[in-house]
Order: sequence, then structure tokens, then C-alpha cells
Amino acid sequence: MFHIKRTPPEVRRDSNRGLSAVFLGPIWRSYRAFTLVELLVVISIIGLLAGLAIPVIGRAQESSNRAKCISNLKGLGQSLNTYITDSGMFPENQQTSGRGSGASSKNWTVLLVEAGLAPTATAYSVNQGKNNSFWYCPSAMKSQTPAGINSTTYAYSGTAGGKPIAQVSSASKMALIMDGSWSSGGGFGAVDSTRMPYCCHPPTRNTNDPSASVNICFVDAHVETRKRSEIPTSSTNVFWTGQN
Repeated sequence: MFHIKRTPPEVRRDSNRGLSAVFLGPIWRSYRAFTLVELLVVISIIGLLAGLAIPVIGRAQESSNRAKCISNLKGLGQSLNTYITDSGMFPENQQTSGRGSGASSKNWTVLLVEAGLAPTATAYSVNQGKNNSFWYCPSAMKSQTPAGINSTTYAYSGTAGGKPIAQVSSASKMALIMDGSWSSGGGFGAVDSTRMPYCCHPPTRNTNDPSASVNICFVDAHVETRKRSEIPTSSTNVFWTGQN
């Protein structure tokens, strides 16, 4: 009978690592755990990278939201221009028909929808602005929660409603539609020289944040971004009247 002699693994000293290792044939296996200091360093680096990445991601998201808002406003501006061209006047802010119990009213959003110039504007209470993004600015909804009755976060200029287009001499200077004003009771609403639009770019809970801006579509359908301080408070300014 033959017996095979088993030689125990040879233990050698790794001169580079200063550690004991087991030599199994041609393979060296050394074991070394992370120290507490090394773990803390790794965690600190990860935290630093996350701190640098989060603001960048936030700015990229706001840039995307602003682009969406501008696109919405351009679409609404073109729809309103078509309405104005066909009728010769700006749609009324609130069109009332009938009397007494049979009276009914339609705001400018309904008038555009009924004219086939815009998709249906659904109240915020129905689907919280989802699947109806044409009427809702994503940055506005991050700034303040719309009221349930709000069908849009945008506002039609209070001085434009019902005005004949012939009375406008500076279409490129007259505001037509923009981010709406906001109140705790009514949500997003109309704008004029006494009711300033809510500046929600970037999103902010501070209604007077000097760093925030508002997107504005003018009568000629071009869109600009302005600071709150750049919006005139005089009702006779061309920004509101369209007349130099």
C-alpha cells in the first residue's frame, strides 16, 4: 500500500505588505481589512462628490423645467395670436352670457379650447397637472401648490382682455401671458400692474425672492425671462397697454 505524504501549506512573510500569507502552490493570498480611518476617508469623499453633484443635477432639472415653461408659453402665444387674428380682438378674461340663474361664464382658457386652439384645460384637483403639462409650468408647481380650481399656472394679462388688436402699437413690448400671480386662497390667478406674477424660476417659496425670475410671452409671441423688479408697476406702461 502506498501512502501520499501531505505537506502543510508553507507560511511566508510578505516583505512588501508586512503581513503573513499562506503560500498555496504558486498563489499568494493575503488578507487585510480596511481601517476605521480609511473608511471615514472613503465616506467623506463620497459625501463631497454627492455635495458637488446634487446642485448640478438641480440646475439641470430647472433648466429643463424652464425650457418646458417657455415652450408652453410660445404655444399659448401662437394660439392666442390665431384667436386675435380671426376675431380682431383679444379674448376676454371672463366672458359672461345669459342672465340670472341661466348665466354662465368662460375664461380665456375655455375660449381657446372651444376655438380648437388648445388642449382641454383640466382643473388641478382632477389630476394634479399630470397628463396636461401644456397648461402647467413645472417650476411653478414646485414653488406653490395650485388651488384645486386652477386649470393652469399661467395668467393672461388683465389689461389685454377684450382689447381690439388695432389699439396695440407695440406688440413686441406688450405682455400677453406669463406665470400667474399667486394667493393662498385662490392659487394661481390673473396678473396686472397691481397683481404681480409669481417669480418661480428657480422654484422658491419666497414671493419676493430677488434671485427668481418670471417667463413672459409678449403679443408677438416671443418669450423673455425677467426679474420681478423689471416688471412695470404703472398701469399706463407699454408693458401693460401695448401703446407707446
